[in-house]
Amino acid sequence: MESGDARNGSTGDATAAPTRRKFRATALALGVLAGVALALVGGLAVVIAGRGQAPPTISREDLTAAERLWSAQGPASYDMDIMIGGRQPGPVHIEVRAGKVTRMTRDGITPTQARTWEYWTVPEQLETIRQDFDSAETQGGFGAPAGAETILKAQFDPQYGYPRRYQRIVLGTDLDVEWEATRFVPLP
Repeated sequence: MESGDARNGSTGDATAAPTRRKFRATALALGVLAGVALALVGGLAVVIAGRGQAPPTISREDLTAAERLWSAQGPASYDMDIMIGGRQPGPVHIEVRAGKVTRMTRDGITPTQARTWEYWTVPEQLETIRQDFDSAETQGGFGAPAGAETILKAQFDPQYGYPRRYQRIVLGTDLDVEWEATRFVPLP
């Protein structure tokens, strides 16, 4: 019988098996590195794409300017669709006529307590953002641990001043809130 074992395909070359092991180990290491590189590139792409869509950080002055614009230009009657994110996500539809809510749905259902309908009007959204500024300046605001940093971001409509998009981020907590106006129709 020749040196080597024909059953396992070895040729008797003592260096063949270690060479195959080194090749496999190298190929595995390169595969792992390629996977890590792809994951990093993919993660970076997600971060860059997300940054392009995130609203800018706002100041109280930005909010005040939006409130003034709404007071001066905001229609008394409008329909608005809002997508809420965060802990209780879902769609809201609101119809406002002459400054009063005439119809409101949350997740396609009309809430039985009409007092909750006002919450998603533009003036109430702006008031919520103002209250978030106040709470962000208070230690433990929003029920967050003392010292938790809060970041408020918004994009206001340049014509009317309503919040097209809003984010409240309380770092290190699950107290984030966000909403986006997906449709706004001013009515005569």
